[in-house]
Order: sequence, then structure tokens, then C-alpha cells
Amino acid sequence: MSRIFITLLIFQFAFSCNSNSQNQSAKDSHQITSFKIDSISDYTGNDEKTPLFIKNRLEKLIGKSLKEKCISVGVKYPPQFVEYRFFKLEREFEIWIADKRSDTLKILAVLPVCAADFQPGTKIKEGDGKTPEGFYKCSLLYGSSYGFMWMKLNNSELNDFGSPGYGSSFKLCIDYPKVNDITRTKKVTGTSKTGGQICIHGNCVSAGCISFKNKDFLPVFLTSAQHNKSAYGNTQIQIYPFRFSQEKKNKYSQSVNSEMNPEELLNFWNELEKGYLLFEKNHKALKVTYSGEKYIFSQY
Repeated sequence: MSRIFITLLIFQFAFSCNSNSQNQSAKDSHQITSFKIDSISDYTGNDEKTPLFIKNRLEKLIGKSLKEKCISVGVKYPPQFVEYRFFKLEREFEIWIADKRSDTLKILAVLPVCAADFQPGTKIKEGDGKTPEGFYKCSLLYGSSYGFMWMKLNNSELNDFGSPGYGSSFKLCIDYPKVNDITRTKKVTGTSKTGGQICIHGNCVSAGCISFKNKDFLPVFLTSAQHNKSAYGNTQIQIYPFRFSQEKKNKYSQSVNSEMNPEELLNFWNELEKGYLLFEKNHKALKVTYSGEKYIFSQY
């Protein structure tokens, strides 16, 4: 991508944080969680790009606050099992944790998402700027040639926009597209160009990614780094168009700008809602498989 194009994307999607899609009913809002960021000495070394440095630095910045919140919900620190949910319309990102996957998960935090595609309707094709909806896994990735993937982990610079090579670059990237995403794109557009590289990161800029203000991204990344990958694989994220209701499904299937027609959107959201309702029933971790465009859900 050209430097001019990147600049335009940054302006466009940073501006979207204040768009009128923020207007939602009070009944949909949830109490936002805040983490205390501790004051630590500025770092002047040369290993800021390493995964070990980043994890240890985040522990120093928010580990104490994160530990207190884990203990308050009855989960040992660091949490061994972590799962995320993101609701696009409500702009809310949930962190769920447990001592092990078979336990009932406890909600640790609800965090505000600063920039993303907040309009209901999943990503269909490359370049549409949409955030996918569905069930995915997140992998930890480091380094980038783009400034919006960097931040300096010093208190005085934490909220500043980064620059390549200055400070640390760390993000979560989701495994979109899945096989059912490719099937859907072929059906709707006639091609398999789904797009990709959808990540979760800081600096409040998005072209389909899920992006936070830096202070809100720190607990997201740290909990994923603490998640016991060797035992449970990568962290799961559930991405929903909204907190489900029949009223919302009917309204937004008719009104959103999507490559999918209203019937296709309703059918797709009904599939997602099955997983949403199963998790809401008892807050047990979801096991997700696929059959064509359909999801198959069970619990661990």
C-alpha cells in the first residue's frame, strides 16, 4: 500500500470512532472496565522488540491491576484460559477467563473498541473495510512496517502514535478467512478474494481491524500472552454484529449496506446466534466446527 493510501486510511477510520453509529440504546451498554497503569521507569535499552520484553513490560505496567481483577472474579493469576467476544454495534470487547478450559468462564473486563467497522454485516471481499463476524482464533504477532502497529511502552509516551522501529510492535491477528468465509464469498461474489490480515491492535486506526486506544489494548494483548497456548491452542474470539435480538436482526438485515441480501444476512446471523446463545446459557468455552456455511457448536 502506498504511503498516501495508508494516511487516508488512518484519517478515515480514526474519524469513524466518532460516527453516529455510536448511538445505541442504554439497555445495550455495559459497564466499562478500567485498568490502573502503574508508573515505571523509562526504558532506554535496545531489546524493546522482543516478545519477552513486551510481555514483561506489560506485566510491570498493568500486571498488578490485572491480578487484582482476576482474583476478584475467582480466577488464579495469570489466567490459563482466555476467550474474547466483540460486539460491533455496541463497540464492546469482552475478556473471559478461567483456570482451565472446562471451567465456567468468568468475565474479567468489558473494554471500549476505538476503531473498527461498527456496522453489522460481515466481511465479504477484499478491500471492503469490513470486520469479519464469526468464530476465530488469535495468534500473537510482532513487528510491522506501519506506524500504527507501534507504541513506546513508557508512561509518558504510551498514548502517542508510533513509528516503525520506535518502541514495540505487538498485535493479535485472527485466522480469517476460515473455510466457511471462503464458501460465503464465492457464493455472494463469484470469486474467492475474501481479503485478510485482520488484526487486533492499538493506536485507534482500522481498515477492518479491531483497534483500541493503547491503554485499553494492553490488557487484551497481555491476557492472550498469558493464555496457555500449549494446552489449549490459540485464543478464541467470537465476533458478533450486535447483542442479539430479533428486533436488531430484522432492522439491520434490511438497512445495512452489504454484499449479502437481507435473507442471506438473517440466515448468517441466525447461525452466529446459536453460538452466542449456547455461550450465554452457561459461559462454557465453545468448540466450533463447520459444515459448508453452517457452524457446529459444542462445549468443552
